[in-house]
Amino acid sequence: MLDRTNNERGSAEAHEFEWLALSKIERSFVGLYRQLNEEDRKQLMRLTEALATVPEETVAS
Repeated sequence: MLDRTNNERGSAEAHEFEWLALSKIERSFVGLYRQLNEEDRKQLMRLTEALATVPEETVAS
């Protein structure tokens, strides 16, 4: 039980360190993302995947 508490505390400290490594804009995006409901998160994921995908026509050129 105590080991579990210590591991969780170490994990929390690691997350805080990672959070500080983000820029102000990135932290803002994370905050806004956390405010989205599940359906909006799914739509955002689909949009992001569509924007990140390179169309086959462009690759062939």
